[in-house]
Order: sequence, then structure tokens, then C-alpha cells
Amino acid sequence: MRNMPDESCRNCGGKLTKCTVCAECRMPVSMICLECGKRTGEQVHALCFMTNIPKIEEPNAIPSGIFARQILVA
Repeated sequence: MRNMPDESCRNCGGKLTKCTVCAECRMPVSMICLECGKRTGEQVHALCFMTNIPKIEEPNAIPSGIFARQILVA
């Protein structure tokens, strides 16, 4: 698994820090700028991605796929 290529914010040039990480491999999925607070787009890790995503109409569905594999870093 390779690191995200973003090293500086594309909006202001500020330093980026981890925002969300993959629960499977703990690598960054998205970053957030320490200066302006702008968040980068999420980059899904193909090897950690599960294709079984519950349908919206399923009540009490347990999150799976990318929804179960990402955690917020706060």
C-alpha cells in the first residue's frame, strides 16, 4: 500500500494531516488541511475494499464495505 500523494493543501498550500484512515490497513483515506480546514477527497484502498454494501432500503443493515473499513481520526 502506498501513501497518499498529497503533501500540501491544494486550496491554500498548508500542511495536511490524517482525517480518516482505513480500519483494515491504518493508512490514510483522506486528509485535512491544518490551515484552512479543507478536506481532500477519499481514496479507497482497492485491496481493503469489500463489495458487499447493504442496500439503502434494508432496515438495521450492518455497515460493510468501505463504510465498515473507515474510521474518523479526531
